[in-house]
Amino acid sequence: MQITSEVLRAAATDPASPAWETIWGQACHQGTCDPDSAALLPWLATTAAGFAGDQLDSPLALAGFITADATVEDRVTYAEEISALRALAAGRLPAASTDRAFVYLLQAILGLEGDETWGKELDRLNDGEADVRCPECDEETLLDIAEENPDIAPAHSSELAQRLHDEAIAAGRERVATAIAQLFGRLTCAECGTSFTIAENLAGASYTGR
Repeated sequence: MQITSEVLRAAATDPASPAWETIWGQACHQGTCDPDSAALLPWLATTAAGFAGDQLDSPLALAGFITADATVEDRVTYAEEISALRALAAGRLPAASTDRAFVYLLQAILGLEGDETWGKELDRLNDGEADVRCPECDEETLLDIAEENPDIAPAHSSELAQRLHDEAIAAGRERVATAIAQLFGRLTCAECGTSFTIAENLAGASYTGR
């Protein structure tokens, strides 16, 4: 990863600068962040502290992605900066400008907490659909999770699912709350009758390149 000081300065002084695209491209590629990108966390913490409102969204999203892929050692080294970035994301969450921004901020918070799966996969909620494969018969199904889907038994199948659902309800994000209940719900395979948790199915796929 080679990001020049000029690019960093341009990004730090203008949240709309094309330099942010350069930084994203250098730090993370095809869903995986360069191991060296953790060194950007102090710069991101300092830069984000000088931004406000929507200006925060991109730096926080990037910080979440980087931290989700960071080593345990890097998370310890940059613990203070990660904590500051998480606080910024949590403070920004209730004022997110759109449902999409809300989901990205939730994802950033999870990444900053070290969640290696949902710190990078939660934005499936913004896609509005999930492609799952039955663990028993391998039948593939494309699910609509944006609205209540009669094929899905909505659930809060884990402490995380309940927490995310509660966050969405508290912020008045009813559509996001519905999608979370669907994403963490259960599906019965139409082909073989096997019942499985959608989120667990997707989490497994995230480690096999989908």
